[in-house]
Amino acid sequence: MIKTEKNIRSGYKEYFKSVSNPVSEKEYVTICSEYNKYLMKKVFEGDEITLPARMGILFIVGKKNIIKFNDKGEPNLPVNWKATTDLWKRDIVAAENKKKIYHTNDHTDGVTYRFFWSKKNIFAENKNLYSLIFTRDNKRMVNTMILKGQEYFIKPY
Repeated sequence: MIKTEKNIRSGYKEYFKSVSNPVSEKEYVTICSEYNKYLMKKVFEGDEITLPARMGILFIVGKKNIIKFNDKGEPNLPVNWKATTDLWKRDIVAAENKKKIYHTNDHTDGVTYRFFWSKKNIFAENKNLYSLIFTRDNKRMVNTMILKGQEYFIKPY
């Protein structure tokens, strides 16, 4: 499968061909970056944003974790690697047994949050092949907003 990644700089080529009086690439990148920051600010505030060109809706959604255990007795929770490595440094027995500490999200009552791109009304071919990959900074900002008390939509089950 051929993976084609598109970003702001790759979009400049199309923009340059389609406009009679284009701005410089540097100015184009600045304008697009600022617009993306504006959109992400709206998402962080709990709004849904409709993407241009009928490319769907973007928002943050929460999901209540139902804890299950596998055959080895490990829960289906993400590992808290910082706390785990700190434990392994303090306790040699825990390190030898590979004991792990998990995120339980007690501060959100067991709810985990993620970005959600609704592609329900997109009129693009092969829309299931499209994906959005958010930067680590954006993911950290969601965490910061949650710790400050921001609430997001929680998916009912």
